[in-house]
Amino acid sequence: MEKQSPFTNFGQVGIIVKDIEKAKKNLEDIGIGPFGPLDAEPTVRWEAWGEPAEVKLKMSFAKIGPLEVELIEPISDCMQKEYLDNVGEGIQHYSFFVDSIDEVVEYMARKGYKVYLRRLRLLRYRRSLRLHAGDNPEINPP
Repeated sequence: MEKQSPFTNFGQVGIIVKDIEKAKKNLEDIGIGPFGPLDAEPTVRWEAWGEPAEVKLKMSFAKIGPLEVELIEPISDCMQKEYLDNVGEGIQHYSFFVDSIDEVVEYMARKGYKVYLRRLRLLRYRRSLRLHAGDNPEINPP
């Protein structure tokens, strides 16, 4: 019998945007936010498609209750830019707090999914796992 879903502690929704300042203003105008500023365009290092990657992104975060909303404007060529170019603006990922990333990777592998991005970060002393929301067949099985 399959173990209960590990995705019970929803933490974040990541939204790809063309213009982060415009997106922040539009969301704050309807009462979502405020979005916190980042003083720099961070260079993020992770493993994408099994290879080391270094990308530049503009990012801004807001809280809605316990949920974090992340706005992402890709600056360099990266999977976020590819998503924006091919899909357009919108939800690109969901993030969940999980007890064991390794167990969740095994759970998803049994369902036919593959890891496409690996970056562990400690959030409130827990690990987070991001799931892609797109329909790319290399990410999501048919």
